[in-house]
Amino acid sequence: MLGHGGVVIDSRVAVLAALAFGAVGCTPDRPPMPGDRLPDSEMQVVESTGTDWSPGERIRLSDLQGRPVLLDFWASWCPPCGEQHRHATEVAERYGDRIVVVGILVDDSPQNALRWLEEHVAAYPTVQEVDGRLEDAFWIPATGLPHMALLDPDRRLVWHQLGASAKGVPANVLAQLDSILLGHEGASLP
Repeated sequence: MLGHGGVVIDSRVAVLAALAFGAVGCTPDRPPMPGDRLPDSEMQVVESTGTDWSPGERIRLSDLQGRPVLLDFWASWCPPCGEQHRHATEVAERYGDRIVVVGILVDDSPQNALRWLEEHVAAYPTVQEVDGRLEDAFWIPATGLPHMALLDPDRRLVWHQLGASAKGVPANVLAQLDSILLGHEGASLP
């Protein structure tokens, strides 16, 4: 319950009201929901596969705007992250440069990640957050790994999933991605 000026409000009612008026994004009280714009985050490149980035370079999530982004939160010590890595690789290979797939290393060292990536072949780059804003937004410290999220070209959340799925990225999510790409690519045609 939230209280202000002696008035007690059920937190669910407050969130629904704020959503109705567009006032709430992801907060410490609520993970992101589809349609929420994710916070910008600064990241340092660990491994640059498929990009012109250099290891150690700093980039921002906002630098990736303009194309859909698939975020793969992972760590080398996390066995289910290997399954998720395979699914993110499938998406990266299926869509090529029409989307950006980025691995976000969580609670792990770049050295461990590089050793793991040598054994598992990277199809997309890996970064490590400098400011932890995305990890906090998705409650990664509390919920754990693996975690995957799809953002539209404007950094709005389309879908996210905690835990790896043996079936990969759900077909309905891929259909949403196809629709986003069709609408986005169609908008840029003369």
